[in-house]
Amino acid sequence: MATYAVSDLHGQYEAFEAGLKKIEFNDKDELYVIGDAIDRGSGGIKILQHVQQADNMDLIIGNHEFMMLNAVDPNGKPKCNGNDEILWLYYNGGSATFKEYKKLKDQTRKSLLFWLNRRYVIKTLEINGKKFCLTHSYYDEECENKQYYELGYRDIWNVVWKSQFRHDADTRAADIYKDYDHTFITGHVPVMSVMREYEYRSDFNELRIYEKGNLIDIDGACGLGYYPGLHNGAIFLRLDDMKVFPVLLENIEKEKATNNG
Repeated sequence: MATYAVSDLHGQYEAFEAGLKKIEFNDKDELYVIGDAIDRGSGGIKILQHVQQADNMDLIIGNHEFMMLNAVDPNGKPKCNGNDEILWLYYNGGSATFKEYKKLKDQTRKSLLFWLNRRYVIKTLEINGKKFCLTHSYYDEECENKQYYELGYRDIWNVVWKSQFRHDADTRAADIYKDYDHTFITGHVPVMSVMREYEYRSDFNELRIYEKGNLIDIDGACGLGYYPGLHNGAIFLRLDDMKVFPVLLENIEKEKATNNG
């Protein structure tokens, strides 16, 4: 039995499938998707449903799931009438997800929303005596091991949007992780962006995690989509021994081209 984490798949369902194959995921293992399974790519709903239907997978709410829940009709109707509609659809790639969401049957949409409302915002685990905290981005003790429906809008916003790796005034935050004894596994800001902006390095020639003290970022920039030579994709991390399993979008495209050729 092993426990894995992956973050920021952003609708790249083929990368998700490839990662499961690469880690040889089985019924005895567990997988946590640490937010932003949806948007930008077209396979976000498929990822959500895959996780929803699996007994050994779970989703931690990210800012994109947060926007979706505050944009779509809460009763499962195929329309957007929430406060985050414009932010989600027009500024953060939500239109790709909403297009697929509308195709679902009414009861399926209701079931999906019910399930999303009961996902954790922050989840803590202990593996081999080591404490982990899974959060899409930031940390708040009051939100630890709380489900989405149990928390208020602003409390969740602070967890899923704020980051020490963002420059904008609304979301810029202090480095608080070192004040706790967890190992934090997060996403939200792509590793390559963190390295460029905060380590002043442009030599991102392989898909890898970013570590700073007890903070580990596993956002492999699936949200940027496929671009030749970008070295982006999904990063699967095995928490038992911290082994990294990278899945490059470039390799997936090459494999597709070979199969189609």
